[in-house]
Amino acid sequence: MNAPSIPSSLVVHSAKADLLAQIRALDPQIARLEEEKAGCQYLIDQYYRLFRLQLGDLLRQTTEWQMKLALQRASQTRRRSDSEEARTWQERFAQTNRVVQETIAHQPTQLDETAEEELRRLYRQAVMLAHPDRHINDPDRMAQANEYMARLNDVYKQRDLIAVRRLVRELHERHWHTDPSVTTHDLATLQQWYERLIDRQEKLQAEIDGLKAAESYQLMVKQGDLLAHFSILRERMQQQINHLQQQCQPS
Repeated sequence: MNAPSIPSSLVVHSAKADLLAQIRALDPQIARLEEEKAGCQYLIDQYYRLFRLQLGDLLRQTTEWQMKLALQRASQTRRRSDSEEARTWQERFAQTNRVVQETIAHQPTQLDETAEEELRRLYRQAVMLAHPDRHINDPDRMAQANEYMARLNDVYKQRDLIAVRRLVRELHERHWHTDPSVTTHDLATLQQWYERLIDRQEKLQAEIDGLKAAESYQLMVKQGDLLAHFSILRERMQQQINHLQQQCQPS
């Protein structure tokens, strides 16, 4: 006697339930990776912020002398290419001044250990609930989620706990946190969602590995090498400035 066949609707329902379980397991893992990546990027940004604070004066001088040398060359040769290069250095000099001044004027908030942990927890929560991958069948909501994530990442970099709290409240008010169910997504959509999450997980890990390999990250992690590092850079930059000054001297 043949065994009774299982209705196809039950098979599909079971497959959807299995995919949902895997998706729900991946969500917090990816949120932790997003938070880890943001933390690595924050340390690298901190390195360049410290670089501008420690060596901003020499950075401006270096760019200024590069600009003077380019202007001098342009006036001597009258070539269009040299004139364009001179304008480029003028723009770089203006941008360098602006960036250094902004770095001095706007320092990120320093949080204590408790506030830092809350910031990271809220960030993971928001990433898990609002990531654009959750809205693959709704282009409008996906666009809104991308915009939301951009704002979230911006305030997270600034260590603005108040702003992160506000964005999490906004997230819940939008009801983006509703958990998907087998009745709202077909099997193909869930499979696509799952594959996107796996792909995102792999890319995040690769990005994290790349960030951690950066010299700036390693220096921030070690901390003790920073002063010696900046001292060496200061000496090299001063030598470069001296060389540029000699090049600008009339022959």
